[in-house]
Parts: sequence; C-alpha cells; structure tokens
Amino acid sequence: MSFFFILTLIFTIFIVLIIILYMKRSRTIFSVSQVNKNIFKHQFYEINEDFKNGVINKKEFDTMKNELSKRVLKYSTSQNSMLKNENKQLNKSIIIISMPLIILLSFLFYHYNGQPGLPDLPLSERKDGILPVIFYERAIIDIDKRISNTKENLDLYILKANTLSAFDKNEQAIKIWKYIINNFKEELDATIYLSYGETLIQSAVNKENQILISEEAKEVFKKASKLSSVETEVGALTRFYLGLYDYQNGNIELAQKVWQEIILSAPDNAIWKKQIELQVEQISKNQVDFENDRILSMVTRLSERLYRTNSQNTDEWNRLGRSYIVLGQFEQAQKAYERANNLNKENLDSLKGLAEAMLLNSNKDKPVDEKIIDIFNDILLLDENYLLGLWVIADNEILGNNYIKAEQLLNRILIQLSEGTEEYNLVLRKLNELQN
Repeated sequence: MSFFFILTLIFTIFIVLIIILYMKRSRTIFSVSQVNKNIFKHQFYEINEDFKNGVINKKEFDTMKNELSKRVLKYSTSQNSMLKNENKQLNKSIIIISMPLIILLSFLFYHYNGQPGLPDLPLSERKDGILPVIFYERAIIDIDKRISNTKENLDLYILKANTLSAFDKNEQAIKIWKYIINNFKEELDATIYLSYGETLIQSAVNKENQILISEEAKEVFKKASKLSSVETEVGALTRFYLGLYDYQNGNIELAQKVWQEIILSAPDNAIWKKQIELQVEQISKNQVDFENDRILSMVTRLSERLYRTNSQNTDEWNRLGRSYIVLGQFEQAQKAYERANNLNKENLDSLKGLAEAMLLNSNKDKPVDEKIIDIFNDILLLDENYLLGLWVIADNEILGNNYIKAEQLLNRILIQLSEGTEEYNLVLRKLNELQN
C-alpha cells in the first residue's frame, strides 16, 4: 500500500513541476543584483562623462552618485517585495491545481492498475458480488498459520475447507473434508457431512458441467440424514440430494415421494422450504420439457417418413395425428387425419381424430363449423354412444333452440357416466339449465 502512495506522489510531483514550468515560461523577472548592476552602470556612466567634460564639479558628482545609489536601492527593494507576492500567488495556484489533481490521478491509477501487491484488483476489472481470488488465497495463508500455531482445531479445518470451496478449489477442499472425517470422528455432525457432499457435487459440476450425485456423495448424504431431522434445513437438504440421486437413476416416483415428504414436513415460514419447492418445480419442468422434446423428435421422424414415402398405411397416419394432438399441434394433426381419412373413408378412428382435430383447431368464440358438425353426425351413425359427438351435437342443437333434441342427447351422455364424477355433474348442470 505504501508503495502505491509513493508512486502516486512521485507522479503527481512530476505533473506539478510541469505546471510550474509552464506558468513561468513566459515570465522574465530580473533579480535584485541584475537590476542594480544595469541601472547603476548606465547612470554612473552618464554622471562620469558629465564630470569628465566639466559639466559638473566634484561635489555635485558625489551628491548625484549618492542620490542615484539610494534610488537603485529603493527600486530593488520594491521589486523584491513584488516578486515575493507573485511567488505566493503562484504557490497558491499550484496547490489549488495540485490537490484535486492528486486525488484524480490516484483514482485513475487505482482504477486501471489496482493496488500494487494485489494484481487482480483493478476496479475496472472487478465483477459485482465477486470477491477477488487473492483475498481467499490470503485467507488460506492466514488459516494455515493459525492451524500450525494451535492444536487440532475442527473449526479451523472446516473454515479452510469452506474457503477452498468458495473459490473452486474443490479437490483441495475434498482432501480437507476427508481429513476432518478421519481425524474428528467424535465431533462429526450432519452439517459437516452435508458440506462435504455438496463439495463432491460441485467438483462433479466443474468436471461434467452438470449436477451429478455420485455413489460417494450418496453415502455421505445418507450419513447426514441419519444425524438430522427432516424438519431442519440440513436434514431437508440432505434428503433432497438423496431424492435427486434416485431421480437421476430412474426412480422418479421414489424421488418425488421423498421431495413431497420434505415439503410437507418443512415449517411454513422457512426460507429454505421455498427454495426446495422451486428446485423440485424446476426439475419437474425439465422432465416435462425433456419428455416433450423426446416425443417431438419421435413424431418428427414419423412425419418425415410418412410424407417422404407417401405412406398408404391408415393406422400410421392415425398415430401421427394422435401424437400431434398430444403435442398441441392441432393443425398438423388435422392434416395427418385428413390423409388417413382419404385412404379409408370408413375408418372410425380417422373420422373421430379428424373431427377432434378440426374442433380443437377452430375458433372457440364462434359456433362450431357445419363441416365439423357433419363429420360428428357421420361418426354417430357408426358409433351412437360417442360422447364427444353427442356433446358437440347437443350444444349445436341448443344454439338452434332445439332444446328437446338437446336434452335427449345429453341424457344419452348421462347414462354412460358414473354418478358424482366431474363430467357427470357438468352434463347434469347443462340439463338443469335447459329445464329451467
């Protein structure tokens, strides 16, 4: 730090000297001796010439010489005083300019170069919220000194392991955790095992660029779970990681059961409960996205093959249409079912799929298109108990004020449903509305 200030001071003095030279560059002020010499020489020369030429006598010569000496002395004293005043003003100007300049240059120097001895600390290269690595390195040096000066101290070793983990020295941190577990067996608790397990996870993340729970980490978390309760943060986190291990190994239902137990057991006001809930939601979302991507990939390959070969297989076109409906791509589903229906007009699955796809692809704010109604009527001729067809036709009859026909269709639906179900209650409410 002292070197930094010395360097800044030298640089500032250099700038100040440049300022002084600039301010004095256009000034030419004679010294007192120069003024005396030049004036006295010139005046004495004139008096001496007058004396030689007999213009003045000896007495007048001495009197004039004495008077001239007094004037020269007075003039020199006045000039010296003016020079001092001007020098004071110059000094004030230099101070006024130099002080803010020193501050400005210091900040600029520190911004671009940092503190000498801490090479990674230029302000211009710092990142918000990230502590420079050199502070961790100095902390490790300090911890090592304290460890060497004391007997076996568990807290110091834990501090060292956590500090190493903080700046991604996970392999070194793992060695410290293993040393702790092997040498402080009587003092081990769930928190130590949890920290060790999380360091193993972070090490795997750095190597594989993804979160992986290894067998070693699983065993560590098991030990932590035995020493902790599910209602605590440490206990909840250890069980969350165990659930993640099950999830990554295909035991999705078991993992979800473990996570649900954690969420139900956690205190409502615990901050970590919300964090675990968010993690579980994200994992579930990722799983859904993965499944959707997998299904979409399969459907895309099927679609490319059927269109490329102009397939004549009705069942495969029906399968493609059903897959598009599952994915919510109703327009593509309609096209697939149209291809199937063109191959076989009597195929009931093609008719049902086409009607459903067209219905889902239609404007929900407008009455159902007559073409769709006709297809549903054709389906009911082949399958008179087709629930979706009965519901759509009944709704269309209501729009046409054919309430008796609509009631008949709704009753045909009702007798096929189990009493008390959501669908049963929906149809029943519709009937009650018509009768009232």
